[in-house]
Amino acid sequence: MQLTYTGSHTYDDIITVAQIKEHLRVTHSLEDDLITAIRVAAVNYIENLCNVKLCSFTAVGHMPAFRSTVIPVGPVTAITSVKYETDNAGTLATLAANNWHAATDVKPARIAFSDYSEPFEFALEPVKVNMTVGYAQGTIPGTLIHAIRLLCAHMYENRQDEVIGTVTSRLRLGIDSLVSGERIIINA
Repeated sequence: MQLTYTGSHTYDDIITVAQIKEHLRVTHSLEDDLITAIRVAAVNYIENLCNVKLCSFTAVGHMPAFRSTVIPVGPVTAITSVKYETDNAGTLATLAANNWHAATDVKPARIAFSDYSEPFEFALEPVKVNMTVGYAQGTIPGTLIHAIRLLCAHMYENRQDEVIGTVTSRLRLGIDSLVSGERIIINA
């Protein structure tokens, strides 16, 4: 399933620059642009690592046929409709809600189909699953927020790709430990 999203991040709904500066113990505004850029990179990194959206988005899952599948991002908060192309003009028909069955309370979310008409044979992605994905404001797990803080601190302190002449070690309960319970893992 390929996904397209409508909407964009509201990074302040995830974590504000002021909150990151507090974690970094930065009291001036000289580097606010840098910290803002670091915040964007950290949020995107955590989203990609965990296969989650940290803000709520409207999404469309594109599928080549009706088949049971997992939804490769989460959390899925609602599946609103399933549509499919019926001809080469791209005409969409709606599959009745009792002909698709979704489990959105599991990771990854799943959808299955029953009693459906065949979509247009030559369409590349004729089945469209309309859904809402991502965390609503105020519901992001604290572990993910703290992982963003740690990542921001790392990027703020280490501004180069490579550090020479120092001994480093990973934090035992660092980012990997914080996000492990929230990751959506897709088995191919």
